[in-house]
Amino acid sequence: MRKLILMLFLLIVTFRVTAQLKPIRTGVHSFTIQWISFDIKNPGTATIKAIGKGKYSIEGEQRNKLKKDYVTIKGTFEADGRQLYFDGKIVSRVSYINNGQPCESNGPAVFKASGARKYWRLQQMLNCDGISTDYIDIF
Repeated sequence: MRKLILMLFLLIVTFRVTAQLKPIRTGVHSFTIQWISFDIKNPGTATIKAIGKGKYSIEGEQRNKLKKDYVTIKGTFEADGRQLYFDGKIVSRVSYINNGQPCESNGPAVFKASGARKYWRLQQMLNCDGISTDYIDIF
């Protein structure tokens, strides 16, 4: 009986892990930072392209042309389960944060899809002003 329970447990765990490891969908994805717009119908976009085995490029932006606010992303990433290991540049500018100056982040960063989320959120959330939290998401 113990062996049966153990086998059932291992089967369930294996199935759950396998179900979470869907391949990354290439093409156009929604890309947002919460400061620019909560308008679900008008997000920014980011294009993901496969560039090698398990490696992808990403480039995109979200802009508010009236206030000249924006967030841009350009770089590469590797997917590992529900995490994206990004290497590249992310720049955000919001008129009322960081004295309206661009906040540039270069180098490695992690996007993570936590829990039941169907999007990846940048885990390094602190803006250059040292106070504000940026929620930068790839859908």
